[in-house]
Amino acid sequence: MNVMDTVKMALVAAREWRRLAGDALGDKTGRSMPFRPDDMTTPETLARLINTWSLEPLHEPVHIRSIHRQDIPSVSSNCQNLVLTLEQSRKASLPTSLFVKLPMESMVTRWFFSIINSWRLESHFYRHVARDLPLRTPVTYATQWQGSRFFLVQENLHEDPTVELFTNPDMMSGPSLELVHRCLDTFARLHACHYDLNSTEREAILPLDYHPFLSPNMGPVSRALNRLALGPCIKKRPGEIPTDVISTYKTTVKNWDALLDYWFSGPLSLLHGDSHLGNFFVSGDEMGMLDWQATHWGKGIRDVQYFLIDSLPADILADHERELVDYYVERRGVHGTAIDAQQTWQEYRSFTFHTLMTIIVSIGFGALNKEQDTLMAEILSRSVAAVQRVDYAGWLEEFLVEGFS
Repeated sequence: MNVMDTVKMALVAAREWRRLAGDALGDKTGRSMPFRPDDMTTPETLARLINTWSLEPLHEPVHIRSIHRQDIPSVSSNCQNLVLTLEQSRKASLPTSLFVKLPMESMVTRWFFSIINSWRLESHFYRHVARDLPLRTPVTYATQWQGSRFFLVQENLHEDPTVELFTNPDMMSGPSLELVHRCLDTFARLHACHYDLNSTEREAILPLDYHPFLSPNMGPVSRALNRLALGPCIKKRPGEIPTDVISTYKTTVKNWDALLDYWFSGPLSLLHGDSHLGNFFVSGDEMGMLDWQATHWGKGIRDVQYFLIDSLPADILADHERELVDYYVERRGVHGTAIDAQQTWQEYRSFTFHTLMTIIVSIGFGALNKEQDTLMAEILSRSVAAVQRVDYAGWLEEFLVEGFS
């Protein structure tokens, strides 16, 4: 990491600490957005936030008489997820049950996720982008980002009998191949929706400031996280990353800018960004997606490899990998944005590093809950197996010699 990146990262980190301090001061004067569950689940506060920040004009203001918090556990790496039952006065403007997402109370977690813009991005996505996508996303009634805080009020998908949600055990066992094909077709429709727009058109939909690797703020942050996470991850999971993979990881980080140029060159699509099975849901005959905290512009195959590697046991994926990538290519043609199969396979090989990098950063910096440790260890194993199986090291060596040719 060069001196300029170090300075930029320090300035971003300091700015977000000031946001946290400003929010804490605002709590005393009433100017800050409430974020603790006990504050948010009072009828007056929740009604005020929904009425102020609703996505669609309300026929009449929401009036909530009482709120009951349901005992439905929902594990998240960075948010508190609440399921609420409402009793409304006057004419009901909302369903009787809602899903509410809030920041974690941990100051360090709020600081970190404020730096990487996840909550601001998700709020922007549901307010400005979700309605134009060719797949179901949760109905969102209200959302807003302010300082280091945000809130999201959505439909409770548990109440919809046509919906099937997925859990950590589903991730461990892996979906059926029939379900995998349905997910790949969903990716193909999503990636065809905003394909090959120019930079001005992309900016109008999802600004570059939100990009996890290319934005002025996140560029130096992501570079630093990738470099610094390897040591702590090895310490936490000793012996689980082979020496050859460690060496390739270090070589990649040294050539990070060249890899970014490759990943984000040519026609781009709008990606989900955190595209594992747990962020899909069955919606009747279709598939929907939730948790859009990492959406960005990139190559569609990036979503695909992340989904396949994270969601399928390594031995099952090894038997079907190329066939599944080819199926995605086929569906892209069906949905009107044909892509080349051989080029897509090479891009797939390159993006296997992305999945490895993501899990190493997650484990290295301990951003996940203890309940997820077993799953995270399994995903690390799957990610290591993937980069070895497709010979990512060989792809990287050839790329560094030949470049884009």
